[in-house]
Amino acid sequence: MDIKVVDSRKVKKPRLILVVENVYETRAGIDTLLKANGYRVALASDAREATNITRLERPDLILVSGSALPDNVLVKARHIRTETGVGDEVPVVVFCAQDIPEGEEVAIGGNVYLTNPDNFNQLRSLLARLLTTLPHDDTHEDQTLKFMKHNNSRAPLVVRFIDTQPKMLMEITNTSATTLKCVEILTVFLRDDQGFHPPSHPHIRFDPVKFVQPNERAVVYHRTWINGRPATNAQDQIGRLEVVPGAIKPYVLDISWEDVDGKIQFQRIPTGH
Repeated sequence: MDIKVVDSRKVKKPRLILVVENVYETRAGIDTLLKANGYRVALASDAREATNITRLERPDLILVSGSALPDNVLVKARHIRTETGVGDEVPVVVFCAQDIPEGEEVAIGGNVYLTNPDNFNQLRSLLARLLTTLPHDDTHEDQTLKFMKHNNSRAPLVVRFIDTQPKMLMEITNTSATTLKCVEILTVFLRDDQGFHPPSHPHIRFDPVKFVQPNERAVVYHRTWINGRPATNAQDQIGRLEVVPGAIKPYVLDISWEDVDGKIQFQRIPTGH
């Protein structure tokens, strides 16, 4: 009888999601749903337990159930990363009941996401998208470098900003040889550092683009929201997403589209200044 020897180092483990939640019933419910979808799950009731878990095994994503304003979420995420010892390459997804309408999900920078899903399928889709963009191997290469290599190897979209006075527009170019359908960009929450008092929680929402043909360009229309209301042209914040040479890129554009086979693809583009 032939015996096939499998190198365990080459077997891909299911993704590990660390759930941080202090309510037992909620924690148990999330645990059941995630395991039913093929994920490995680690459970923590607070940051200290989360720290102890990450000393044993590094999570691929951290899911935090809680309610906080967007600015505080960034502080909370940095605290969790500091306590657990994981870097910015690990996404942090926060259930947020304030400022996020039901059914929405937004990227607020620093690989941190807010979501208020109206059903588990929406949450499952967000987790799958974030985990798909991560490299899946167990080598010791720098995680951020691996992420960028993986992301850039299949990145057909290029973004540029056009100053059309009095408003700036954002344009995407499809550099691939295939048509990209149903192109969508997650809402981007901006830092409250523009002098608004009280904090205004500015964010930018983007209209979906039905399709972008090979080597063609398309303008992505947007609307800035401040204090929960549409901003005027004078208050538009899209210019803060423009890249300035030499400056840190504090935000990301998380873009999804449907390929010719009907599969959902994703690309992350660091941006802003």
